[in-house]
Amino acid sequence: MRKSLFAITFIFLGFISIAQPFRWNDVSIIMQGSAYNSMLRNPQHFNEVIDVNQITPRFSGGLGLMYSFSDDWGISTGVDYQRRGARFSQFLRGNDVTRDYKIDYLDINLMLRRFTTKGFMIGVGGYAGILVREELRFKHDVVWGSTTVMNGNRYNDLDYGVQLELGYLLDLDYRTKATVSLFAQYGLTDVNAPRFQVNNFDDVYNPAQNFIAGIRFTVYVITQPY
Repeated sequence: MRKSLFAITFIFLGFISIAQPFRWNDVSIIMQGSAYNSMLRNPQHFNEVIDVNQITPRFSGGLGLMYSFSDDWGISTGVDYQRRGARFSQFLRGNDVTRDYKIDYLDINLMLRRFTTKGFMIGVGGYAGILVREELRFKHDVVWGSTTVMNGNRYNDLDYGVQLELGYLLDLDYRTKATVSLFAQYGLTDVNAPRFQVNNFDDVYNPAQNFIAGIRFTVYVITQPY
């Protein structure tokens, strides 16, 4: 965790130091909220392979800072509370059972942003997710009703990945702007803890990876508008 914070802070401050002379009116406070579909690639329950991801709506929100080192370019960092995981249906004991894996992370983001003259915003970057909560919920109306199981050490403490964002810039007033954008995040690490990294029936283990895609609304407020 400390290494992730240090690396992101070092990169963010490095961009500021090599850019134009620092001015507070180049710094914006970021507030953002997202709605998205979450899924797991290669999900498993112990050594049982799960084939189908259901549509799994999730929501997140966070705060951050952006430094604009030119009229068109900026770099941002921030913290989001992000819920990942996915829902799966399985035929069990003669009935359909839904498993809802809820994996909550505190994400530290770093993104390079390009604002075009036509009002579009393109962002590329990465994230480091720190696991803060995990839950498995079984949903079955006939036999079990709804049962919640708090998993212990089911997932790794850290999840690293890349992200891409494409949006449209809105001028709200002289010091406030906003973007409405499509975004995606793809995890590069295996979310399963080592004791759950077991072979499937074909003796091949495929790492489980987070993937989310959805809509994001971001507000930028200039800290010193002059």
